[in-house]
Amino acid sequence: MSLLLKELQEITDMTFPEFKSSFKNIRSAERNFQLIIELASDINAQIIIDQGAQTPDTYRESFKRMAELKILDEQSLPDFIKSSNLRNILIHEYDFDEDNFIFYKSAKAFLPLYEQYIRSIHKHLEIKVK
Repeated sequence: MSLLLKELQEITDMTFPEFKSSFKNIRSAERNFQLIIELASDINAQIIIDQGAQTPDTYRESFKRMAELKILDEQSLPDFIKSSNLRNILIHEYDFDEDNFIFYKSAKAFLPLYEQYIRSIHKHLEIKVK
């Protein structure tokens, strides 16, 4: 996940005109974003299962349960849900080709959230091991 975040950061550090000038930039950023959300959901599911609960049915539910377990900050929950919604938009129905700026701006805004996510997971795992 750290590598995907780093790559996404490099792409979104470009100016928007640079970003949208290359189809490769857009698709790489979209794919990295998708994979970050999916990896987080997989990690969430494993931790939730380890806690003796059932596997969450949705990305949203996985983040909600992680906040309930106090592994993720509950104040960040709306942002995690928004990021999973953006992932769903990318994958299922909608196309950002008309307005790549929405995706660019959103992906850039979610980077710190997922850097904090990694720190929260590390903290949880350190406590669990001790």
